[in-house]
Amino acid sequence: MPKKARAAALRSALSQRALDGGLKVIDHFDITQPKTKELKAILVQLGAGAKTLVVDNKPADNLILSGRNIPGVKVVDSTQVNVYDVLDCQTLLVSQEALTKLEERLTP
Repeated sequence: MPKKARAAALRSALSQRALDGGLKVIDHFDITQPKTKELKAILVQLGAGAKTLVVDNKPADNLILSGRNIPGVKVVDSTQVNVYDVLDCQTLLVSQEALTKLEERLTP
């Protein structure tokens, strides 16, 4: 599939998620220790649904380790976001830095 078509599909999926109210932008993920309880508390505080995609620019090991034990939560780098993951999740949590990188990547 051509790069421009993939970028257009991802832009469309992100727009749809924003219109649905499932896109939430936060300043940064502040996980100090690889504890599932910390990330789960953040997700509950933000009102994240059962299936959540957490996008960060170069996610820290603590965030990845905390997220892998929570069912329905997927932690990805901003360069690895794809259309399927965006459409499959109920809530999309994006850090401000990752959003900036996504905008740079998807600007036509």
